[in-house]
Amino acid sequence: MVKCLVNGAIDEATRQVVVDGLCRLDAEQFGGTGAVTVEFIEIPDGRWFTAGRPSKASMVLGTVPAGTPQDVRIAYMDAVARLFATATGTDYHDVMVSAPDRKGS
Repeated sequence: MVKCLVNGAIDEATRQVVVDGLCRLDAEQFGGTGAVTVEFIEIPDGRWFTAGRPSKASMVLGTVPAGTPQDVRIAYMDAVARLFATATGTDYHDVMVSAPDRKGS
């Protein structure tokens, strides 16, 4: 399961690009099945803040297989941020990605 907290709104076509890209990355990086469940949560404009100021940030919260080496985790997180930024038109530096170990993997 991957949760995308989106600053603002994105259309269905863009959502599909993100889903397809996350499935591809999971298969390429971790030998996954290419089936990733993605939930989008849209945060209305003016409701997202960092340090008390309006923020343009979006978040992609996912997991990686337990024991993933740090260099692989970093490369995966970078690829996710680039995918999301490119698909949504968000600045790369406004995409936060988390990828802790999956439980039970």
